[in-house]
Amino acid sequence: MDDFKNTISETNEVGTPQGGVISPLLANIALHGMETAVLSEFGRSRVKVIRYADDFIITSKVLKDLLKAKEIVKDFLQGINLELSEAKTRIGHSLNPMESNNNQAGFDFLGYHFRNIKTSIHRGVKSTRGVKQTFRQISSPSRKSVMNHKKALKKILRDYKKAPLGALITRLSSTIGG
Repeated sequence: MDDFKNTISETNEVGTPQGGVISPLLANIALHGMETAVLSEFGRSRVKVIRYADDFIITSKVLKDLLKAKEIVKDFLQGINLELSEAKTRIGHSLNPMESNNNQAGFDFLGYHFRNIKTSIHRGVKSTRGVKQTFRQISSPSRKSVMNHKKALKKILRDYKKAPLGALITRLSSTIGG
């Protein structure tokens, strides 16, 4: 019986469960200085950092700045005993396909796919300073998100095969509506 108590106390001391209520708060606390470290090197005009809990993207017009920002992030994470996942880290271009990004333009972030498409200057967007651009941003659910949503709907249809129609519709509408 004592071994069981020791096991529980040991597992409670090691991190927080992913998806837990406190997990995003702790990620924001741990990564708070990362954005400051990157922006102090470049300033807000050269590099942008967008972060949601432990997910983040860094954007820049210059590849050299992105590579240096990646090194700054690695150094920051080493200081708090974390490491940047090379499997999840991608460097890509939102308009032109790149070899390092599986010859695809754009990027996935928080379940959405963002990419830019070329247009005429009359159909393009304006920058924050009012300058007309020759591209538009297209954002849509990522392929992985759509696939996971379809799997969830298939599972509901299987599980509720013999259930009353009203129960099936209620369950489907709660999943589809989010």
